[in-house]
Amino acid sequence: MNPYKYLPFEKYILISHLSAEEVRKRLADSIEPKKVFSLSPFEKYRAKPYEGSISGNEFTIKRIINYRNSFLPVIKGQIKEEMGQVSIEVYMRPATGVLIFLAFWFGIVILACLTITVVAIVQFRQMLETGINPGAIIPFGMFIFGSLLITLGFKSESGQSKDFLKRLLNGQEVERNRK
Repeated sequence: MNPYKYLPFEKYILISHLSAEEVRKRLADSIEPKKVFSLSPFEKYRAKPYEGSISGNEFTIKRIINYRNSFLPVIKGQIKEEMGQVSIEVYMRPATGVLIFLAFWFGIVILACLTITVVAIVQFRQMLETGINPGAIIPFGMFIFGSLLITLGFKSESGQSKDFLKRLLNGQEVERNRK
C-alpha cells in the first residue's frame, strides 16, 4: 500500500508525440491570465478552462471553477525535449496558504490525539473502571474527517486536471522512475 496516494500531492510525467512548440501553443490556448480579484458568482462563463502563465518551458496553472474548493491543485509543469520526445513533468499541490493552515490544524489535532493516547495508557486501569469519556474521541474524528476532506477535495480535482492534460497534449503517463 502506497501512503503517498492519499496525500494532496501528485507528481507524474507525460510523454507527448507533439513538438515542444505545439505543447506550449496548446497550453497557451487553454490558459487565460490569472485574475487578482474575481467575482466568480457573477462571472459564470470564462473563455478558457485554466488560468495561469507560461514562461519558456515552464507553466503554472489552476483550473477555473465556479464553486469553492480550497484544495484545488496548483499545477506546475516543465516541458523538456529529450531524444526526439517531449516530456512534460507535472507537479500538483494545494495552494501554499492551504498547506500552512493544514500543517497548523493537523499539528494541533495530532498533538491532542497523542495526549489522549498517552493519558489512556497511563490511566488504563482507572479507565476500565470508569469507562471512556466520549469527548476523548473527538480529536480522532477530526483527524479522520480532515483526512477525508483533503483527499476527496484534492484527488477529485487533480484527476480532472490530469485527464485534461493527457487529452490536450496527447500524452501518455509514464512511471516516475523511468527517466
